[in-house]
Amino acid sequence: MKEIEGVQTKQSRMQHALAVREFARTQPPNCSVRRVDRRVAGDFVGEVLLRSGASQKTINRKIASLSSMWQWLTKRGFVGNNPWRGQGSFAKPSKQGSAKRAYTADELVALLRADPVEIMGQRYGAVLFDLMRIGLLTGCRIGELCQLRTADVIADERAFRISHGKTENARRIVPVHELAWPIMQRRLASSSDGWVFSGLTPAGPDGKRSWIVVKRFATFRQKVLGPSKQVDFHSFRRSFATYLERASTHTTAVNSSVIAELMGHAKPTLALAVYSSGLVPEQLRAAIDALDRVIEPPVKKHLQTLTLGACTLSRPGAEAGP
Repeated sequence: MKEIEGVQTKQSRMQHALAVREFARTQPPNCSVRRVDRRVAGDFVGEVLLRSGASQKTINRKIASLSSMWQWLTKRGFVGNNPWRGQGSFAKPSKQGSAKRAYTADELVALLRADPVEIMGQRYGAVLFDLMRIGLLTGCRIGELCQLRTADVIADERAFRISHGKTENARRIVPVHELAWPIMQRRLASSSDGWVFSGLTPAGPDGKRSWIVVKRFATFRQKVLGPSKQVDFHSFRRSFATYLERASTHTTAVNSSVIAELMGHAKPTLALAVYSSGLVPEQLRAAIDALDRVIEPPVKKHLQTLTLGACTLSRPGAEAGP
């Protein structure tokens, strides 16, 4: 485990350790790793994991953890081969009813119209209200947004900087749409701890500031939309990508390279990935502004709501409505 510290998250290391312990409990005391052949590994998969009631995804993750350990044992000369290789099921899950997707316009209206403070309470309700709007209009991951510091905001460019992310490409400058910028301004003015989203409690194995927020949003979403497993907070990011793709049919300001840079993905061609220094802010801003052409009017109307409760205001010129 020491060798993967700093390479893998604490949560991943804990999952590896739990999988090894679960397997060890099924073996004789002081069992040598050399005794574990494909038959022993296969019996554990068939008799323990497949009968546990866990999802195939969880089973595959546990097998992958054991396979990683045996890969290390092989590399260090403790065993001659890896009996876990190929033990998992890699059949693609059924697309119907299980694949994650973007929100529909009706779902977005329902989420944006709902009052998360009334449903979840003041502390996390106010955070969810703002995160939904910024998430939809920037395409940022929830972890990226919860990690934003006030110093990451570039006020004169109406943008913010993602300094750390899931991948190398995740580091980027994100222009903020005019409908979300007032929220950023309000958050900056009220920050008491240097974070854009103040007061979040780090939790989980890796102390993530988004850990509790993810769970609170899941509860809120299920109360508003029902128990569908096809959508989650990441569906705002999927919706953002969908809007960008639609906007690309209206203007040349949006293309595959622009979409990749805004999303924090790898560039679509090797030449761009290796040689390009990136797009200038004006190009990214033009793509964000192009969202106005494709966001459905009912969704836009509810995005124009800036605050919650009795103090709810709409941007000047916005149509009044529930």
